[in-house]
Amino acid sequence: VTQLAVACGGDSDLAACEDCGEPTARGPLANAKLTETSGITASSKLPDVIYAHNDSGDSSRFFAVSRTGADLGVFKVSGAQNIDWEDMDRGPCPAGSCLYIADTGDNERERLAYTLYRMIEPTAVLPGEQSIDADRIVFTYPDGAHDAEVLLVHPITGDLTIVTKIGSKPAPIFTLPQALTTGKTFMATRAGEVEPPSGDNKFTGGAIHPDGTAILMRTNSSLFYYPMGPDQTAAEALAGKPCELPVADEMLGEAVTWSADGAEFITIGEGAGAQVNTSSCTPA
Repeated sequence: VTQLAVACGGDSDLAACEDCGEPTARGPLANAKLTETSGITASSKLPDVIYAHNDSGDSSRFFAVSRTGADLGVFKVSGAQNIDWEDMDRGPCPAGSCLYIADTGDNERERLAYTLYRMIEPTAVLPGEQSIDADRIVFTYPDGAHDAEVLLVHPITGDLTIVTKIGSKPAPIFTLPQALTTGKTFMATRAGEVEPPSGDNKFTGGAIHPDGTAILMRTNSSLFYYPMGPDQTAAEALAGKPCELPVADEMLGEAVTWSADGAEFITIGEGAGAQVNTSSCTPA
């Protein structure tokens, strides 16, 4: 077990990081069409179910897989388009609990608008393919185009935060207003900036702990844990000093999520047959 017993950055007023074990490979992804895993989130309705989607180039669908990588089924998102899907998350919404998929990738920084797809969280998964309806939420940034691979949905407040991807300086953080509806274009609000403390300078995925006490942020090579106070926004928590957690050696690692109970985190790299990796955590 990798011990992370000191408070982040050595500041006594910050919560200590959790103790998290070395990653364990649980099994390879069985569905051969899940080849470029970009975003994952754990179901809160169905035990042992993880939802995952491919990066750009795939159709508008996401996959249900087990914690050991077994193929459980595929959801086709009605009326959606995968321009460059980069992350997914789960959180509260007007319908109760929803899945969100962020079509926010923009390598050339030339898009005029970006889309979040919001779906009522499934209560069942059927073998094969099934359809799911989605709300299409369109937004822009106040300062032009951005490439972004991190969507954070606060599990208690439902606040939506987007962390952009930039190579050589801190990445801007944006938030979206509450009460998001279809049929209009929203303007995101800049809320801060963040950069990895070491290693690769580009964040490729993130997730907030189910009880709102921490944020995981990953790059292709590293994983960081940011403690989060009960009254903090995601941007405020990301302004703190993180601890580094053990993470599996994955090809182009982007996807990370917490389990529904927050007892472990899950990562998956890209490539056909990529391993589902988990690490158990104990509160500090």
